[in-house]
Amino acid sequence: MSLNENKKNEHVTRFLELLEICYEGELKTFSDDFSNGDDTFYEKLKKEIQRARAGTVTLKKEDNFKKYNFFLEYKLWEKNNTDTEMKIFDLKVTRLIRNL
Repeated sequence: MSLNENKKNEHVTRFLELLEICYEGELKTFSDDFSNGDDTFYEKLKKEIQRARAGTVTLKKEDNFKKYNFFLEYKLWEKNNTDTEMKIFDLKVTRLIRNL
């Protein structure tokens, strides 16, 4: 995949946007939340992003970015949610996501 195609890759682009919105671009903070503090995940993620920016996105990596986006979209929704009843539901969904 060329760099121009990479710029059009909606999952990578969306990931970078959501990372900025939810974590102010702090990859380490996102990594810690997503992987429960696994430092090896952070290193792998950093390499994935570098490769994606260089234009190399395999289908498997694209699927990973879809998972990250789901997690980040949930975080964004959680940030904007103020309904108390939904917060209880959020806790159950959060546990489910973390078990994936």
